[in-house]
Amino acid sequence: MEEEWIDRHQEYTWINVKTQEAVLPDTNQLVLENIEFISKETEEGWAWLEPFITWENQHPQRRLLLIGTDMTKGMVPLEKSDRIWRDRTGFLYQMVMEEAEHAYVVWFGIAEQLK
Repeated sequence: MEEEWIDRHQEYTWINVKTQEAVLPDTNQLVLENIEFISKETEEGWAWLEPFITWENQHPQRRLLLIGTDMTKGMVPLEKSDRIWRDRTGFLYQMVMEEAEHAYVVWFGIAEQLK
């Protein structure tokens, strides 16, 4: 399944936004991992993503792959800051889903296509 998401025959840039500064790449494929941490740092998660979406739309060979952890299910966090983070993440994921051409949920290595 991963072969469908990333063309291993082309160079790609993989950025973990939790630990690395996200910058526009010089490759045609960009993976942004742990995008839920965008919501932890700012209410403007979508504005943070816009330059990357614009980058992808500027050339037909470019591909942007966003990976995030679904933290919107299960127990509601006790700490107010964690509840706010969870809500912001849910709103960010909704906006990403509206714009995405394809979307998958991967659970225990099994991918289910949503869109």
